Amino acid sequence: MISNIRRNIMGTTSFDGMFPGMRKPQDFIVYPLHQGNEATHAKVQSDTRIGMIDLGNGQVIMSPPRAGGAYGVHLAQAKAAGKLSAEELLMLKAAIFASAHGKAGTNGIVYTDNSAALEVFKQA
Repeated sequence: MISNIRRNIMGTTSFDGMFPGMRKPQDFIVYPLHQGNEATHAKVQSDTRIGMIDLGNGQVIMSPPRAGGAYGVHLAQAKAAGKLSAEELLMLKAAIFASAHGKAGTNGIVYTDNSAALEVFKQA
């Protein structure tokens, strides 16, 4: 379901994901995990979808595609979209963990706080 896990310009993680109901893989970005938020779920977004991945069991929920882009408000329409294999979940969590830093990435003006990514392996 997911492949090509890599670091992106924000200093967080990106991957190519193809979930049920999708014709081809899309480039998903993992939102930063900052202090004050529990690292129990990873919010992910592509050009047309937004979703959540449970970092404990790999359950994925995904919004329907939206031509103009899917945003936080569209999570209310999200439905179960499968489950990551144990290997995919471990590789994703490792990549998120590796990107943990208070100043993970920058555009020269604003820094990305991804410090709570240190907590991804605290899940059962």
